[in-house]
Amino acid sequence: MRALYPDLDMGFQGSAVTGRSADTRAPFDEGRTSDYDIAISGDSVNAAARDGGVPFRGDGVSTGPLDDADLARLGLDEIVDEASAEAGRPVNVMIFRTMDDAVDRRPTIRVWF
Repeated sequence: MRALYPDLDMGFQGSAVTGRSADTRAPFDEGRTSDYDIAISGDSVNAAARDGGVPFRGDGVSTGPLDDADLARLGLDEIVDEASAEAGRPVNVMIFRTMDDAVDRRPTIRVWF
């Protein structure tokens, strides 16, 4: 992703961080294959998303999980498909204005790469 968006920041969110589903409170991977929720931010990916018509939520701080069309518009579709295949589970990506916004919204483990 950094090849496309050099200033990208990334973090894990959701049950991969908390150990439980926010909706059902089911433990991560117990009786099912949980997904990975990934928060990304950076000026370049935010500009590309806004220029490409990716919808942001009402407050403008984040998108919902990017759908296939959004991922394709941003050139992330193959990267996310490969990550899902490698992880053996769905990978969902949301864009945040900043990584601090992501941390403020949900428990987040930042990833440095």
